[in-house]
Amino acid sequence: MEIIVEKYTDDRLMRRACEMTIDKSSKMPLGKMYKLRHSPMRTQMFWIELRGIYSYVSVHFVRHKIGVEHFVKSLRKDRGGDGTEDRYTLVNHGMWINAESLITMSHKRLCAHASSDTIEVMERITLAVKEVDPDLYLHMVPNCLYIKKCEERNAQCAPVLARQAKLFDWKNRRV
Repeated sequence: MEIIVEKYTDDRLMRRACEMTIDKSSKMPLGKMYKLRHSPMRTQMFWIELRGIYSYVSVHFVRHKIGVEHFVKSLRKDRGGDGTEDRYTLVNHGMWINAESLITMSHKRLCAHASSDTIEVMERITLAVKEVDPDLYLHMVPNCLYIKKCEERNAQCAPVLARQAKLFDWKNRRV
């Protein structure tokens, strides 16, 4: 599996969007914009490539529709498939996605209730985002950490959250 994340916009575009809404210049940093979750955060655009992920994991990401456009390898026979594909067939999946959608996606796909394969892909996306936008990375957390409680039913969250705590150092994050 290979994960590639490229960022295509910067804080200048975000500030221009702010200026349109407040009719004066803006000096707001990206980190504060992400924390406040104001609409100009949607100006921050990313191209993400997920290469060699299970088809069923790709389907989990395709469920996210707002602020993201998906490009997934077709398994149809007339597009190169051979009819033997199943949920474990490896596919390539591209996403053109904004910052707000990445945060929302992380809330669901880092959750201990998600498939372990999907959690692993989302963890790797999150770590790749850290390389291109460290401010955004700070806000890519499971929903339970974002809202400070679990809304899912009876799960065994501890092992997943322990692994993620080690990977992401949740305790010491300052948002």
